[in-house]
Amino acid sequence: MSSSPFAILRGPLRDLANLLSGGGDFPRAQERIWINPSRMTRIYTRNPAQTPDYKRRHSGMVLAGDWDQRTEPIDESWKIAACLAHFRDGVAWEETGIYDRMHEMVKTRGQFDSCRTMEDIVARYQTIDALYADILKNGYRDETVHRLGSPRLPEGVYVHLDRHGDPIFGAIGNHRLAIARALGLTRIPAQLGVVHPDAIERNALKRLRRDIE
Repeated sequence: MSSSPFAILRGPLRDLANLLSGGGDFPRAQERIWINPSRMTRIYTRNPAQTPDYKRRHSGMVLAGDWDQRTEPIDESWKIAACLAHFRDGVAWEETGIYDRMHEMVKTRGQFDSCRTMEDIVARYQTIDALYADILKNGYRDETVHRLGSPRLPEGVYVHLDRHGDPIFGAIGNHRLAIARALGLTRIPAQLGVVHPDAIERNALKRLRRDIE
């Protein structure tokens, strides 16, 4: 299986293609939606040997198939589990196992999450601590931009929509999502990922485009 499927069209061209095929209530590339992180239960299995590796360049693509069935419990994700242990339960980073796991990834790949050494890893998680402190003090930042008549979120938590219209965490933005869960936040912006066509039939985007009550 291809580790990263070909991303058909980009940006405005993808929007236009979705409009022509699906009408006015179509997904947009990099579209901003609203999610309740405390209610997220599944994470997409980003394993190239088993599933297509949907990245940000696939945002807004409408894709049929059984990809949305390849999920795991979200809190079993090693990054999210470590963050919850650290921020919610007060466990030191080195005791969560995250340093060891990151070090193994670096040894295997040469670089992982912009880290090459243990010093890089420690520095990265100091940055995550600073991010947590900022969100705790100032709230979760909404970095939405308005482009071509729609709200877009170029970065941030990445979320797919399954055949029922339910959100699946796309395994990008792990630390931000974990911090939101640790703080018990109920409303954060997210970048729309891949959408199952059945979700459009269920008008799921209408619900996710408005603020969560």
